[in-house]
Amino acid sequence: MLMLRHFCILCIAACSLWSAVLGLLLVACSGGSSGGDGSMDRSVKLFLGKIQVPMFDSISVDVSAADMENIHISKKTLEDNLKIEGIPQGETRKFEVKIYADSGILVQKGEAIADIKADESITVPISLNALFGFLRLEIPLGFTNNTGVSSGKLFLEDMEFDMKFENGKGVFNTSSLPLNKNLNLRIELKDVNGKILFIGSKIISLSSISQTETIQLQSDRGSATLELTPDTVGSTQILVMLPAKSRPPKDYGDIFFTEIYANTPASEDNFQYMELYNSTSDTLLLSNNCKLVRMDNGTEHKITNLSIPPTSYAIIGRNSVLDKDYSSSFALLKTTMSLGLFCGNSAIDTLTYSSKGDNSFPMKTGIAIQLPLGNYSTHALGSSWCSGFSPRENAICQ
Repeated sequence: MLMLRHFCILCIAACSLWSAVLGLLLVACSGGSSGGDGSMDRSVKLFLGKIQVPMFDSISVDVSAADMENIHISKKTLEDNLKIEGIPQGETRKFEVKIYADSGILVQKGEAIADIKADESITVPISLNALFGFLRLEIPLGFTNNTGVSSGKLFLEDMEFDMKFENGKGVFNTSSLPLNKNLNLRIELKDVNGKILFIGSKIISLSSISQTETIQLQSDRGSATLELTPDTVGSTQILVMLPAKSRPPKDYGDIFFTEIYANTPASEDNFQYMELYNSTSDTLLLSNNCKLVRMDNGTEHKITNLSIPPTSYAIIGRNSVLDKDYSSSFALLKTTMSLGLFCGNSAIDTLTYSSKGDNSFPMKTGIAIQLPLGNYSTHALGSSWCSGFSPRENAICQ
């Protein structure tokens, strides 16, 4: 039995409502081999990632004061402007805002006091306090799922959640969870025969980070318009890495192109870039035997040292491209190009993009083409791509 003795946590700055610190100890029950082409990575890496907004159910606003009848408004949609009629002018009007999740559970609330005067605009900040949190846990399995994981269970106290498969990852999404309370977390991942392959356990606690909201009150003879910018009610997203090898890419599809910014305006030619995606559960090392190739004329550019973690992205671009993972002067043609990534004698991915013909791609000047991960199996088709910019994340089509 292989015991993983270390873990590390990387926090990514984001406008979040929830935060969690999680160290997860995974035990490989099926045994494991480092393989002949790489070393075993014995650390479990946990990423606190971007916040996802759960299904919104409703928002309610109550206005009250000692010298007026209560006003209650409930909405199933969040509008840019929520107009509340008939608020009597006066002092110390109390505004209470409550936001409910899709389960009907109150997840946020806040209140503020304001004076209402005719023909006067005021701004009232409201601090919304989280009452519950949500947890999203992702386990990279790779598109080929070489780990053999077929199902999984997440246990939180007396709650159970089944694992779903999304774009090469096993994903758990919880219902609402209490804040500031220790929760016993346990994971079981099984093969097709129900045999446990991996288990993990940890005590976690979700905490609240209050955000400040602004309500614009346009006062005119007792009516008010509230411009609401809802607080981010979201899930702490955690990426848990299974025991994995560090190895060179060797099979077609281990890495594939997911975003290409080629059709740049003349003034932005130095900002061309391409994005690669590691579709496996291993860390892939691109070294001297890996190269980018322009297949119509054989132009090559060697890649000397690039590491891509499991189910993660890497950006290769010119020196002017900020936050790139690898610098390359490899020129991209603006309308038509046959592009390849080769390691040794193996083609890892090939792509011919063009703005013309029967297999045209959505090439627009000043915007990238990108591939939603769900279209992986048809990524050679231009119709599988869309326009937009979404570096280091799944395509957000414009």
